[in-house]
Amino acid sequence: MISDSDLKKISDYLEKSKKPLFLFDDDNDGLCSFLLLRGFTKKGDGMPIKTSPELNSSMVGIVRRYGPDYVFVLDKPLVSQEFVDKVIVPVVWIDHHEPIKRDGVRYFNPKLDGSEDHSSTTYWCYKAVGGKLWIAVIGAISDWTIPDYFNRFKDEYPDLVSEKITPTELLYNSKLGRLCRIFSFLNKGDHKWLKEVMGLLLNIGSPYDILEGKTVEGKIILGRAEKIEKKYNALLDDALKSEKDGKLIIYTYASADTSFTSDLSNELLYRNSGYFIIVARQKDDKIYMSLRSDVFPVRSILESALKEVKGYGGGHFYACGAGINEDDFSRFAEIIKKEVNR
Repeated sequence: MISDSDLKKISDYLEKSKKPLFLFDDDNDGLCSFLLLRGFTKKGDGMPIKTSPELNSSMVGIVRRYGPDYVFVLDKPLVSQEFVDKVIVPVVWIDHHEPIKRDGVRYFNPKLDGSEDHSSTTYWCYKAVGGKLWIAVIGAISDWTIPDYFNRFKDEYPDLVSEKITPTELLYNSKLGRLCRIFSFLNKGDHKWLKEVMGLLLNIGSPYDILEGKTVEGKIILGRAEKIEKKYNALLDDALKSEKDGKLIIYTYASADTSFTSDLSNELLYRNSGYFIIVARQKDDKIYMSLRSDVFPVRSILESALKEVKGYGGGHFYACGAGINEDDFSRFAEIIKKEVNR
């Protein structure tokens, strides 16, 4: 876990910073972490990192042009040493993936003490600075965890939760899950749209503003999400036709502009418990993937496969992301097939 004294350090860094820059993973956990910290400090700008699981030196030029006095990195599993060295200003990194060692970073991770704490980055940001409870719940539930503050949310918004309080039921059978999906679809736009979205979300006071379109901001957000949802539903209908190869399900699609790999892999797993799911997006000569299972150790299987092909990947025990060359995908899939069907 992250100690109370370390949580206090996070809030102290935020209060000390006069021009923070928030770089966050482009999923709900990253977005909600940003919204909580930005809501607390009321200063700075945010930018989702969409290029890869690693925050690397390709972002240094953008950071320098912004000219922050602190850089806050949220929910990114990998940050290169070169990025840290070249940014120069203090880097505060809050994450919950497998710890890695980097010099010159203010690093906060619940797994640093050797525990298997699975709490989301949103959870720790909320513990550090507080903020809107419903934002803190969206981030945590979207990362398949039930936070210890969930009962307060259930008491305040009883109509938004499902009868069974599990991440799966909440995500796919409740109005809270609808909110989580809306947030996820909002992450699919370009940087210009995402900048507008972040501003709108910071001004939303209630989840009902979005769900029921009660405010101008809420209506804009809901309308945008519903347009993206139509694209997602078309892909989902196609993905559900994927044939099973033993305990393996692979769905591949081509998309130059929007990635739905995480959303599709989660929903395919929800509908196919007990399987190993690979959703692969083809872009140029690369394959970008989300891998999921509720029974197979995804991370260790992925690590073994990456020893045989050139690429990168990582994440959680049952959920990972990866990227490889298109020419290596058949070999990659065959390695995983042998592992899950043996």
